[in-house]
Amino acid sequence: MFIIMAITLYTSRVILITLGVIDYGIYNIVAGVVVLFSFLNAAMTAASQRYLSVAIGEGNDSQIQKVFSTSLISHLILITIVVILAETIGLWFVKNQLIIPDTRKSAAIITYHIAIATTCINILRVPFNASIIAHEKMGFYAYISIIDVTLKLIIVWLLQFSHFDKLILYSFLLLIATICINIAYAIYCHIYFRSQKIIFKTEKSLLKEMTIFSGWNVFGGIADVGYKQGTNIILNIFYGVTLNAVMGITNQIRTAVCTFISNLQTAANPQIIKSYSANDMRHFKTLVCGISKYSYFLMLVLAIPIFLNMDFILTLWLKNPPAHSTNFAQLILIFCLVDSLSGPLWTSMQATGKIKNYLLITSFCLLLNLPIAYVALWVGSNPESIIIIQIFVTILTLIIRLIFAKKIGITFKTYMTMVIAPILIVSICSIPIPLIISMGLIGWGKFISTCIASIICTSTFIYALGISKKERQIINTFIKSKFKI
Repeated sequence: MFIIMAITLYTSRVILITLGVIDYGIYNIVAGVVVLFSFLNAAMTAASQRYLSVAIGEGNDSQIQKVFSTSLISHLILITIVVILAETIGLWFVKNQLIIPDTRKSAAIITYHIAIATTCINILRVPFNASIIAHEKMGFYAYISIIDVTLKLIIVWLLQFSHFDKLILYSFLLLIATICINIAYAIYCHIYFRSQKIIFKTEKSLLKEMTIFSGWNVFGGIADVGYKQGTNIILNIFYGVTLNAVMGITNQIRTAVCTFISNLQTAANPQIIKSYSANDMRHFKTLVCGISKYSYFLMLVLAIPIFLNMDFILTLWLKNPPAHSTNFAQLILIFCLVDSLSGPLWTSMQATGKIKNYLLITSFCLLLNLPIAYVALWVGSNPESIIIIQIFVTILTLIIRLIFAKKIGITFKTYMTMVIAPILIVSICSIPIPLIISMGLIGWGKFISTCIASIICTSTFIYALGISKKERQIINTFIKSKFKI
């Protein structure tokens, strides 16, 4: 995770310098339009992981193969839908609605077509990725992620030696890298999961069941893509591609720091689903609340020193960061802290299979980002307001998730006691000392001092106030066994 974060941040810096603010902004907005049309992918991904985890938990090889084959066929259908939408409505939108400099329009259109192909390849990867996660083969998942970001780093280096249009070449090389990663996924699944041979045959009843499940997840997919990519389009309408470059930088930071959280939650998701399927409700509740709390703590350790040194980090990283970059980046850290709590609650509802009302209401809340953001910018609010809106909408959505969690045994009181109270206490206690230290220092001295202070303070308060007595005993036993105390 550390390797991935470091490479991702370095790659973002070099690609911004290599492409320039305009081309970097164009790539982010154009690729964002394609992602907007792949909203169905999130729904299909959730269905694939859920049904595979249940089948693996039951140890039913025949059912595993049926689910995998059905998932693959449904994703091929999804690719067809995405291509049709992207090459019609999407292409019209890019040509007629986006604000792109005339001199770069032809390059933007070519980049758009390549981005469609890249997105389709990514969609085809989902059944294989879902299978690896459901089988909890996190070692391969980690290594292939490192290879993925390393390929992107190599691409950035190659761009610096090319005299071809760098925006187009960057898009094309990303497509090649995506194809290579997909091949690796397919080979691994073919070798290690013998029960998942690819057969273009499916059971109609299973396809119907997974389609209905995915259908309700569509609302979640629309909402997730909508508030992330939709606000990027709204920014383009009001401020042009320069602010899209800032949002691109912000999303890179979001991706880098959230990699830690997503990997932790990805490793836990199959266990949450399997424990619910086995009716082990005690373990189920412990996992949901525990992973929510640990996700926040992990994010907090990263967020405090990064927040306090954001100007220094962005200057060191990008040399000349665009205006608004610091404010956007600091606000996105606060957003990530709040959002880190949502993943396990979302997975807990997926485990039940009863997601209709849950997704309808939470998706509606997330989509509130779009009209509120548009109105805010229309009345003259500063660009940072769209991230502030995202934070408050995410808090509202978290409350609604908790209301639904009550139906599966995770009461509001339980969540407040096991998660909210510990994270609030640890946050309040951990911030003052690094903040005071940061006031009297600058540059590397400030960065190193606040990092050390933050890690020591946060770790100390997590151990003393953030975890239960039983959790402390487990940690003490682990340390004693490792150091033979």
